[in-house]
Amino acid sequence: MKTKLTGAYVIGHDGDDHVIYKNGEVVFEGNTIEYVGKSYEGNVDREIAAGNAIVSPGFIDLDALVDIDHGILDVAIPRNPKLRFSRDMSKFRTSDLFTRKEHQIKQRLSFAQLIMNGITTGMPIAGDGFRAWAETYEEMSDGANIAYELGIRMYLGPSYRMAPYPLGDIDQYRGSKSVEDAFLFAEKFDNTFESLIRTFLSPCQLMNQTEQVLLDTKSFSDRTGVPIRLHCCEDPKEVEFLREKYDMTPIEYLESIGFLGKKTLIPHAIFTGSMIPNGFPKKNELTLLAQSGTSVVHTPIAESHGGQALYSFSHYLQAGVNMTIGTDTHPADMIQNLNFAWNLNRIFERGEIFNPYGGPRSTVTRKTTEADLFRAATTNAAKAIGRDDLGKLSPGAKADIIVIDLNSLRTIPVEDPIRTLIMNTTGSNVRDCFINGKVVMRNGCIPGLDVDGLRREAQKCFDKYKDNYSYHDKEQKDVDTLFPPAFRMIK
Repeated sequence: MKTKLTGAYVIGHDGDDHVIYKNGEVVFEGNTIEYVGKSYEGNVDREIAAGNAIVSPGFIDLDALVDIDHGILDVAIPRNPKLRFSRDMSKFRTSDLFTRKEHQIKQRLSFAQLIMNGITTGMPIAGDGFRAWAETYEEMSDGANIAYELGIRMYLGPSYRMAPYPLGDIDQYRGSKSVEDAFLFAEKFDNTFESLIRTFLSPCQLMNQTEQVLLDTKSFSDRTGVPIRLHCCEDPKEVEFLREKYDMTPIEYLESIGFLGKKTLIPHAIFTGSMIPNGFPKKNELTLLAQSGTSVVHTPIAESHGGQALYSFSHYLQAGVNMTIGTDTHPADMIQNLNFAWNLNRIFERGEIFNPYGGPRSTVTRKTTEADLFRAATTNAAKAIGRDDLGKLSPGAKADIIVIDLNSLRTIPVEDPIRTLIMNTTGSNVRDCFINGKVVMRNGCIPGLDVDGLRREAQKCFDKYKDNYSYHDKEQKDVDTLFPPAFRMIK
């Protein structure tokens, strides 16, 4: 079936960059875009008029939380000194908190949230604090089936580790099995389910791994083309660990073992360059990232939950680093993250606030624009995973298209469509979503999704997760003590 989709603003692509067609058209057949412009002359089987809306490439989220949300609790932990986790990590490493069915509920919830917020391609991240070890092969295979059922494009791969966090004794059996399962999953599931499911390697964090596992991971990626995502440079403890063990920063260490590269993604990358005091780093880390083609996944809202911020998007862009954006929390609202990143960066660019990590005031001359941030969620993200057919509306690209409604009084006034999108809308303005040429959301509704049932089951999972904080607290205080209500709760 050949479909023509029209809208007030169509964000096309001319081969070099995004372009805006006012009162434009997108024509696609099957899963592929055939035409983007203003006056398609061929015949079509159906026409869909989006009206006063932005027709955009779907967003690509390279750090999408596929879990029950912990972000809403993260903001409560720093202000509550009463919460103290047990140091006996093995106490909650012997069994998983959630059943396989509960993991499926969390996956369905998270995938639905991605679609509803206009994210057409996701690469998941899940909490590991209350897992028996790490994500499992079975859990990820369930995720592949659920993603296909809902119609979302996903990059999947179970996380793996050789030691608990923070770094403890190597568990050769559980660690090696998690690595083997991850490599097996990557081989078996890549490019399956009508090519909606691709795979990636997820080696948790540096303090969880041996150097040999990192080398094996990079070798597997080089051989197969499967991307790697390593959460890195987000914790001062990680910086100290690498300095004490190797006399290097995390980025310097990864460069020394050949881990950086065009298929390597690093979420966060907060503690780099001048963010690390006391004579480190010895090399220009942003140059190392840029020259190797390594991509950074900025997660502005999730980082702020921990009281941290990237300092700053502009510095990385100016150095030539491929910058992308992920959500890493619920709700998975990419537009809110674009808005927050832009406002936060403007504060740093102004140069009147000292670097909170001890470095100099901003000296960046390359200012971040709205176009930079839109690219981060589209073409830059596609580049990070080696996909020239995603993140843009152009002939030959996949028909991953979202419609952002501009009819609400909440979005007025409409100025430039990209600035309006970032400043005046949120994920709730995403009305329609097409992935691989199929309608996966129409008028805000995902066909066949039991919204009420999913909401009830997901709330049970969250309540179970929250109650578990009490179990792992040294004094096993009740959750109302650990997470006191904002105001007195009358039950």
